[in-house]
Formats: sequence, structure tokens, C-alpha cells
Amino acid sequence: MMTRELPSALSALLADIRNELPIVLGSNLVGIYLYGSLTQGAFNPKRSDVDGIVVTGRALTTREFRAVGRWLRRSAAVNPWTRRLQLSFLLKGRALVRGAPSCLYQFGRLARGRSDGNPIIWLNVLKSGVVLVGPPARSCVPRVDEPSLLSALRRELGYLRTEITTKAHSKWRRVPSYRVYAVLTVCRILYSLRTGTIASKPRAAHWAIAHLPSSHVMLVRLALRAHSEGGAARLALAGIRAFIEFADAVFA
Repeated sequence: MMTRELPSALSALLADIRNELPIVLGSNLVGIYLYGSLTQGAFNPKRSDVDGIVVTGRALTTREFRAVGRWLRRSAAVNPWTRRLQLSFLLKGRALVRGAPSCLYQFGRLARGRSDGNPIIWLNVLKSGVVLVGPPARSCVPRVDEPSLLSALRRELGYLRTEITTKAHSKWRRVPSYRVYAVLTVCRILYSLRTGTIASKPRAAHWAIAHLPSSHVMLVRLALRAHSEGGAARLALAGIRAFIEFADAVFA
């Protein structure tokens, strides 16, 4: 549930999504759901994104795709929060199927793609998500079992390892905010691995500080401070790589 007072422009965007996107998609729309920091009591207006899922009955037609794109461009022209929107379009009945047709609006661009079938997102939605339009989220997704969650956590860690360590020309590795994101995401992965549930980045970081070896605590503290204060801390790659290696060992 969203309990913190929201910036007026963000409230206006959410109202537009609730009122206008059903008109754009018509009978193809099943539901619209918010998740992430906005619904977990961890929202920071200075840096948080706005995460949402649009569930449809079938893949968007060319006409629907273009209509959604036009609506998003119009919205972005008058509301700066639209460019901080990360909106996934997924199919009912195939929400956890990897490779199912999907669309993603991110960084101000709408593109077609294939779903990664990420159950972590749906655990987030089921635990603390907010319904903007449609039925409860449980009607759109099957139960997330332990093997599915474990596989997804391994994939998430693998994505981080690729960008931080193995990819020869990563465009993210040298970005300070990505390094902060990587550290806090490792905290979330470890939290979920230990507890079987999900948490916001700050909550997972506080858990990590209390439960993980002291050799990683300072790195987590620095990442948490940068995330909370909006700073540009340049975390050392060596420390992040060691933290990812530690997480790998926990999975072993």
C-alpha cells in the first residue's frame, strides 16, 4: 500500500494510467499493477523509478502498440515522471513463461521483446503490490514455487556478474549509480535466498549489515548511504566483485 504522500505530478501520472490506459487498450486489458519501492515504503522521490505491470489477454497488435507509444509520448511531454516509469506488458496465463511476447517501456522508450518470466517481480506484486485496474494479481499468475525462485535469483546474480566482471565492454560497469544498484541487488538476492520472500533495497541492505560477514558490511553501508541520500559514491569494483563471489558461494 502507498502510504507516503506522493509528488503531485506523480499522483497525476498514476491517475492518467488508471483512467486513460484502459481506453487505449480496450478489451485487451486485464489489469494494471504497481510494485517496487513505491509500494514497499521505500520510495525516494529523488531517485526511485515507478514500476508497473500491464497484463493483457493477448500480445499487443501493431495498432495497440502504436497507440500505447503515442499515449506515453504525450504523457512524457507534459509530465517528467513518465520517463521514470518502467512498465512491463505481460500476457495473462504466460506471466511466468520465459520467452513469451512482451513489451517494455523504460528510459522513455517502448519496445517489443520477450519476457524473462521473472517470479521475483510477481512475488513483489503479490506481497505489496497495488492494483490500479483489474482483479487481484493472484488471478494473473500461478504460485511461485521454491525452484522457480531459486532459478530466478541465480539469473539475477548472473546478470550482475556479467556487467561487473565478465563483459568486456560493459556500458554500466563504470556508472556509479549502477555500482550502487549492483551492491543493493546482491543484498536483495541474499535476503530472498535466506527468507524465501522479497524486500526493498533499503530493508535488504539493513538485513545484510546485520547478518553478513563484516568484510562486506562497509561496502553495503556505502551503497545504502548513496541510495538514500542520492550521492554519487564510486564504489570500488574489487569490493563489488568480492561481494558477488561471496553470493555465488552461498548458492553453491
